[in-house]
Amino acid sequence: GDSLAAQRSEVEQMVAEAQAMDAAATEAARVAAAQTTVARLRSALDAGAAFGPILADLAELGVTAPDALTAASDGVQTHAALADGFAPAARDALAAAREDTKGTGGLLAYMERHLGARSVAPREGDSPDAVLSRAQAAAAAGDLDVALTKIEVLPDSARDALSDWADAARTRAAALAAADALATSLTAN
Repeated sequence: GDSLAAQRSEVEQMVAEAQAMDAAATEAARVAAAQTTVARLRSALDAGAAFGPILADLAELGVTAPDALTAASDGVQTHAALADGFAPAARDALAAAREDTKGTGGLLAYMERHLGARSVAPREGDSPDAVLSRAQAAAAAGDLDVALTKIEVLPDSARDALSDWADAARTRAAALAAADALATSLTAN
């Protein structure tokens, strides 16, 4: 009877191994599907398209999207829109900063206020104009975190004028970071 018991044990072990292999294959397929879905999510983020349905697909695969993605599921501003939108916002910010200091400076300051002249090329210095020129260069390069950090040093009035732009940039940056973290979490396993 020993050989029968040994055979049964061997069969049970083979079944257990087959089930384990099946479970591993199923998990690998789930992860692969999730990775593909995250790639679709990245495309939607880049295009500025809504991605609620993609988050639903991820949920069905057992992947919970970070809050930064759930909050922005209607879509984020594209890099191009943020890069283009910086200049008009910066003009308003500079006008606000110059309005704060309008008691100082002579004719040049007056002309700067009324002509809205500002530096487009990034330049050194702590003036709002110089700070904005460097932030604009960062925004154009797609480095939103750097642009956001640079505008932190501006006077309140200038920061207020940039607040809509900054909110949109923060939302995009947070969504991209969350998508990257999601992608990384799926390759780590």
